Amino acid sequence: MLKMSIMLERCKNCGGPLQSRALPCEYCDSLPGPLPSWRIPRDLPRSRVASLGRFRVGDLSYLVHGRLAPGIFLARRDTPLTEMVVLKVGEVRAEWERMRALQRLCAGRFLGRHLPEPVQCALSDSGKRVLVYRWRREFQRTLASYAGRVPAEAGVWLSHRLLEQLHELHELGFQHGNLRAEHMLAHSEAHGLRLCGWSQCRPGQGSDVADGLEAIAGTLVARAPAPLKRLLGNARGSALEVNEELKRVSAAVLGPPKFCPLSQLR
Repeated sequence: MLKMSIMLERCKNCGGPLQSRALPCEYCDSLPGPLPSWRIPRDLPRSRVASLGRFRVGDLSYLVHGRLAPGIFLARRDTPLTEMVVLKVGEVRAEWERMRALQRLCAGRFLGRHLPEPVQCALSDSGKRVLVYRWRREFQRTLASYAGRVPAEAGVWLSHRLLEQLHELHELGFQHGNLRAEHMLAHSEAHGLRLCGWSQCRPGQGSDVADGLEAIAGTLVARAPAPLKRLLGNARGSALEVNEELKRVSAAVLGPPKFCPLSQLR
């Protein structure tokens, strides 16, 4: 008799498709457990976090996993084909319109790959307006959580990533308008940086370069080279000009660039 083994490549928590049983589910971030080859669940299991709360936004329902900041929640769309999202509650209509406009302007550009992805903006069952963003699991920690512990080499690549994005943003005629450590998310392994907190985004350039680099300077270790701290703490000029100056200063005080992941900082 020919034996057949049926493997169900679905997350046991949320029912989403699994890329690998060795990796967390990209939809709910739970670790996949072993599945017997002979057993196929008849119904997709319900979330283990339903007791934490539920938002109904427009015609969709979301199960809340926890609070990220005041008025900002990590949640999961309560459908069989699910995904993790960030819910932002409050006066968000203007932010929705600005981010949609930026997404259109940045299509195919470097900056477009790093902008938050708004997917829905509607009234919730509580009567408050909610803006729904896609959640990117790789970008979980803000620079504020690394305050005073970022090595100089890591501060350099963080600054380069910030200035590259600001250069394109300012070329498009927009500014972030609220750059601080709490609004910068770092990918600890891939030398990546993404911005959040776009509620004050508006036309113009403003003080993005100075504010953003000053925030990064505040996260550096005390023994970081003084010339680097001076540059980051007193940046003047456009994002492109400051980025070139940063390359010169960092080469002089730190030597060639080197890989410096933040994952070693706990």
